[in-house]
Amino acid sequence: MNLKFFKLSQERQDLIRNSAMTEFGAATFKKTSADSIAKRAGVSKSLLFHYFKDKRELYLYLFQYAIDECVDVFNKHILKSDYFGETDFFRTLEIGHKIKMDLVRRHPGLFRFVMRAYYEGDNVLTPKLRKKLDDVLEQTAADFLSRMDLHKFKDGVDPKTVVRLLTLAAEGMLAETRAFTPEEIDDLFAEYKKYADMLRQHLYKEEYL
Repeated sequence: MNLKFFKLSQERQDLIRNSAMTEFGAATFKKTSADSIAKRAGVSKSLLFHYFKDKRELYLYLFQYAIDECVDVFNKHILKSDYFGETDFFRTLEIGHKIKMDLVRRHPGLFRFVMRAYYEGDNVLTPKLRKKLDDVLEQTAADFLSRMDLHKFKDGVDPKTVVRLLTLAAEGMLAETRAFTPEEIDDLFAEYKKYADMLRQHLYKEEYL
């Protein structure tokens, strides 16, 4: 990777990254063309490959960047804020959504790109990168649960399973609707919240409803 990329303004870097994540998130690695990325970013293909050796290098850089951005948001705006002053499992998820929306507004295609990349069939991602995402998800889920008031759940309910279920639901809804803009994702979250509320009604002890 050409380090001159990082000498661009933050606005230009974000434009190229967001354009690439949007295009990669809309199709498989093979079907995504460098031409479409360059066109969306408003640069020439030759300039794009001046910063990145080839399409694969750009793809791997974006995946690493996306993970780092998510971890940074989690550390800065969640662990080091009043976020965990709230200990209710479901209300905390709602607050977390608002924090994620700030990231979506800066990088609209980030979550779709990461999800598609993780399940990419062409094995573009290295095992090391795939494992890194797994480790990040496992650690953030553990940190989240460690701060929640889990005794509100009925006996026999496994909170880790609830997190897994809600995560799969969110991924499935995003894949089905292809929500892209912050407004679309907000609408999607409104529907997602209905499902979360249904789970809350069934999984919480009566005195906490």
